[in-house]
Amino acid sequence: MAARNEAAAAPRAPLAYRLTARQWLAVDVVTAAVALALVLFNVELMHGFHYHAPSATMAVLAAAGTLPVAVRRFWPIPVLVVVAGACCVLTSLGRVPNAVDVTLGMAVYTAAVRYRRTIALGLLMAVEVALGAAVLAAETGGWTRQDMARGLLVAGALWFVGDSVRERRRYLAGLAGQAAQRERAEAERGRQAVREERVRIARELHDVVAHSLSVVTVQAGVGRKIGAARPVEALGALRAVEVTGRSALEELRRILGLLRDDDGEEPSLAPVPGIDDIEELARSVRAAGIPVGLAVTGDTATVSAAAALTAYRIVQEALTNVVKHTRRAEASVRVGVGPDGVRITVTDTGAADPAGAFAGVAAGQHGIVGMRERAAAFGGTLDARALPGGGFRVTAFLPVSGPAVGQVA
Repeated sequence: MAARNEAAAAPRAPLAYRLTARQWLAVDVVTAAVALALVLFNVELMHGFHYHAPSATMAVLAAAGTLPVAVRRFWPIPVLVVVAGACCVLTSLGRVPNAVDVTLGMAVYTAAVRYRRTIALGLLMAVEVALGAAVLAAETGGWTRQDMARGLLVAGALWFVGDSVRERRRYLAGLAGQAAQRERAEAERGRQAVREERVRIARELHDVVAHSLSVVTVQAGVGRKIGAARPVEALGALRAVEVTGRSALEELRRILGLLRDDDGEEPSLAPVPGIDDIEELARSVRAAGIPVGLAVTGDTATVSAAAALTAYRIVQEALTNVVKHTRRAEASVRVGVGPDGVRITVTDTGAADPAGAFAGVAAGQHGIVGMRERAAAFGGTLDARALPGGGFRVTAFLPVSGPAVGQVA
C-alpha cells in the first residue's frame, strides 16, 4: 500500500519521455506523410479555394524533402543530406513550401541532438552554405521572393534547440551519475561505520568477559585453598564462580558475530564505565553549557557489566550529538532499571544546527547507527527521531538484567 501511495505521489514524466521507440517512429512517419501531402496538394484558402497540381519534378523534390524524415532517428546524417539537397534545389527554383522548411529543421535538430557539437556544427555550416548558394542562384534566376532565406533561419534555430537539448541531457545524466556515486559512497560509509562500531563493541565486551574470567579464576583458587578447612566459605566461592561463569557465557554469546580488528593497541586497564558513571557524563555536558537533567531509577547493581556499559555508551552518544548538532538546547536523561531490562530516554529541546543537523543521518552522521548496533547486540531496540515541536528523542530498551559481575567478585 505504501509503495502504491509513493508511486501515485511521484510526478508524471512528460509525454516526450513516455513514448516508446516505435511510437516515435509512428510520429515521424505521420509527420512525413502529412508534409508530403501538404506539398503535393498545394491548396490555397486565403483568397478562395485554389488547387495547384505539382509537376513531376516538383513531386520528386517534394518527396525527397519530406519522406526521409520518417527514418531520421536511424540515419540522421543521410536524411539531413537528402532533405537539405532537396531544399536547396527548391530554393534555387524559387519554390520552397513551408512543409519542406519544417522537415529540414527536423533533420537538423536530430543531427544536433545525436552528435557532439563539433560534428553537428560542421553539418549546420555545410547546410547553411548550400542554402546560401541556393538563395544566390534564385536571385540570379529572377526569383526574388522575400521568404527565400527562411530555410537558413529555420536550420539555425533548430540546430540551437537540438544542441541545447543534447547538453541538457548530458547535464542531467551527469547529475544522475553523481547522485548514484554519492549513494554508493554513503552506503559504504554506513557499512564502514557499522563495522567500526562492531569492532569497538567487541573490544568492550572482551574487557567485560576478561574481568569475569579473572573473577572466576580468583574464586576458584580461593575455593581450592580453603575447601578442606572451611567448607562453608568454599561453597560460597564456588557459588560465585557459578554466577560469574554464567554471566561470562552470556557476554561471550554477544561477542559471536562481531569482528575484532587486531591493530596492536594495548588493552585499556581503566575501569569499564557503567550506569553509575552517567552522572559524571552529565556534569561534563553541563560544563559545555547545556543543562542536563538526569534521573536514574531502579537497582543498577542488578545490571550486568556489559549491559551497563552499553547503556552508558548510548547515553554518551546521544548527549554528544546534542552538544555537536543543536543550539540553545536542554537535555533530559532518564534511565530506568526494571525486572525486564533497562529503559533509556534522552530528549533535547534544541533547534537543529543547519551546519550539521542531528536529524540528518543521511548527511553523513552514523552515531545513531552505532547506538542501534549496541542495542541490537543485547536483542534490544533503539528509536531516534525528531520531535514535532522541535528537538530530538532517543529511546532504547535493553532486555537484560541479572547479578552484576562486580558484585559477585
